Amino acid sequence: IDDRALMKTVSVAQLCEWLLYVKEVHALIANARSERTGRLCQVVFANDVAEVRAIPDSRFSEALSTSSNQYEKYYPGLGSTTCILNLPFVLQAFVGLFRPLFPKSVQDRLKFATAPYLAGLKDLG
Repeated sequence: IDDRALMKTVSVAQLCEWLLYVKEVHALIANARSERTGRLCQVVFANDVAEVRAIPDSRFSEALSTSSNQYEKYYPGLGSTTCILNLPFVLQAFVGLFRPLFPKSVQDRLKFATAPYLAGLKDLG
């Protein structure tokens, strides 16, 4: 995502609304699959940051945080795990330092992993 270009065309509030909408759609799909299969399904968000080379636009980060907070407010307890994949080594050190400062609820849902095979995928659809 070219977050800087995106934030030139939408406001924080608009992106926040869209992100909240996407989370709601994912929750509806997971619920429908749970009902259809008889097995509990849950949404897991995965962000592959292997190609990230710059600090995200602050407005983009604000929209991500705000939408997550709103989702937790509207649907308490339904927030799922977020996987951060392929975090560069230098940033892993910063995460290690700052992670204890995150609220416990965020720490419990935030997971870090490497997944080098994702770089070879052309389409996840």
